This record gives sequence, structure tokens and C-alpha cells, in this order.
Amino acid sequence: MIANYFIIDDFLLKQLEKLDSNSLYDKIEYILDNDDLYPCCDIDTIYNGLYYLISSKLDPIYDKTVFEDYAKSAFIFGDITFNSQDYISYIKKDEIKKILEEIEKININSIVFDPNDFNQKQISPNIWLKEDKELLFEEMEMAFDELKTFFNQAINENKNILITIM
Repeated sequence: MIANYFIIDDFLLKQLEKLDSNSLYDKIEYILDNDDLYPCCDIDTIYNGLYYLISSKLDPIYDKTVFEDYAKSAFIFGDITFNSQDYISYIKKDEIKKILEEIEKININSIVFDPNDFNQKQISPNIWLKEDKELLFEEMEMAFDELKTFFNQAINENKNILITIM
């Protein structure tokens, strides 16, 4: 499964919210095929590893009472999910800045990355080899930085973020 993030305007978000599962999937396929129309950030399959790295958690947390945990979850998996077979969610523009402010507090270089821990926890994808430790950490660090830049772009454009993990 691959994680893609798209910047979308309010009009498209309202359209997506009204669609049934089949129509939603068709529209998502259109967006995926036309990423030149919708700014996109693709972090490929590393999203689960990145989430575990920054949160030390296996599953997303949607409880906003502990905003730090919620922000880390929303940063990777979004805030509101659509009712569909695939994982499709979004973050409304009003929430993006708050989430990013919390994410900016993370110093990814101070996090200890242990591939053995990722293997023991069966973090997807199954790529966590000790001999690739530096390369894997660099990949997660790059995805982290790309996502932060992407969130800033959405803030600057005053738009929403659509997330597909398919």
C-alpha cells in the first residue's frame, strides 16, 4: 500500500464528501491519474514506519484530548475518513496548521531508530534490516521533511489535504 497526499480545494472536498463508495473510488482514481492538477506528496510504503518512528505507536489515535498523539496520527493518516474499502481520509484546512505546529516540535534526528524493534512489532512493510539502518532512517527523515513542506504548502494555499493509502 502506498500513501499519497493531495492538496484539494473546498469545492472538491465537498464533492468527495457527497459521493458513495464506488463514485468516491472513481474520483480518487481520477485524482491519482491527474496529479498534475492536484499537488501531490507520495511517501510510498514508508508511512507505517514513519508513524511508528515519530509516535512509538502502532495504531492511529483519533482522540484529540491528547493533541500531541492525535497530531502525529493525523499527520500521517488524516483526520476524517471516508466510508470506503480503501483508506481515504482528509484534513480540513482549519486543522492543518494546528497539526503542523505540533509536528514541528519533533526533532527527528534525536529519535533512536532500531530496525529490530520495527521487525519485532511487524511494522509494514517488511524491510527493516539492520544493515540498511542508515538508509531506512534517511528515507523516513526525507518523507517527514517532504510532508512538513507539503503541509506548509496547503497552509499557504488555504486548502485541504486528501490522503489515500491504497
